[in-house]
Amino acid sequence: MYAATNPFADFFKPEMSKEIEELFKPMKDLAEVNTKTVETLVSLQKAYIEELANASVEQFKTLCECKDPKAALDLQVKFYKSVEAKMAEAAEKGTATVTEAKEAYVAVMEESAKKVTEMAEETAKKVSELKVA
Repeated sequence: MYAATNPFADFFKPEMSKEIEELFKPMKDLAEVNTKTVETLVSLQKAYIEELANASVEQFKTLCECKDPKAALDLQVKFYKSVEAKMAEAAEKGTATVTEAKEAYVAVMEESAKKVTEMAEETAKKVSELKVA
């Protein structure tokens, strides 16, 4: 009897819960993309910083043992070229990660737009049927 007098009784059926979950799925997917992207970027940054710190310590030890100024300069040039290559590699990996995230965003948004369009067309069809009847 309660369902007959409560206009919102149908709103809380399990089917509606599934529909609401489906409506929020794109937001959940985007949050997952964000999480994965941040985790990957932080991991890349951490690895780069650790590698740079270790390489710097090794470079310092090597320079302390070096007696020839020309050899020390050559070691520094070699070290900086190595650091530059590692920075470029880290930047490329970061860019690839962000590009992958962008592609995932676009895919989610396109799928969401497709579903919204389908829902709008379905609703329009139902409304036109109601007007005819």
